[in-house]
Amino acid sequence: MKTANWTFLFILAAISIGLAPQTALAQNDEESIKQRLLDRVESVDALKLSGAVGENNKGFLEQRAMLNPEQTKTMNEENADRKALYTILANRLGLSVTVVGQGRAESIRNKSAPGVWIQQPSGQWTKE
Repeated sequence: MKTANWTFLFILAAISIGLAPQTALAQNDEESIKQRLLDRVESVDALKLSGAVGENNKGFLEQRAMLNPEQTKTMNEENADRKALYTILANRLGLSVTVVGQGRAESIRNKSAPGVWIQQPSGQWTKE
């Protein structure tokens, strides 16, 4: 019986040690994602104000006009980081990534600058 208890405690300790770096890593990833999003704000805003991309009703940027390779890269990186952040938040809140994205899309719609393409929940695009 004592051997079983020690084995159980050893396994529990190993699991705890193994999970600690993952938790720290997840937080680090979240902070890294947020920092990249902040670093990209000016470029993303310029794309939106030019009308080249808009904010869709899923919480992602969507191409609205021809983009050069650098603009495409910016849009794709932004969307990848948004998806990663939505996934982290969805897991934390017990929601789907889709619901988190739609909630973010609503927040973006409410705060959007004039002249930016916005997709309404109905799917219709408007320029706010």
